[in-house]
Amino acid sequence: MAKLTNYIPEPKQEYDVENQRQIIESMTTMKQQLNFSFQEDLKNQQEAFNYFLS
Repeated sequence: MAKLTNYIPEPKQEYDVENQRQIIESMTTMKQQLNFSFQEDLKNQQEAFNYFLS
């Protein structure tokens, strides 16, 4: 299971472009971390399965 340590800034009361960019960047980073860790989990499961069969 993936463990993520990602900070997502709180939205401000009034719209601020920079704040929205920070939120989008944080969400993009989280998506990339999840995709990477998912691929690693699949690889580890396949290696364990292959070890079990051999």
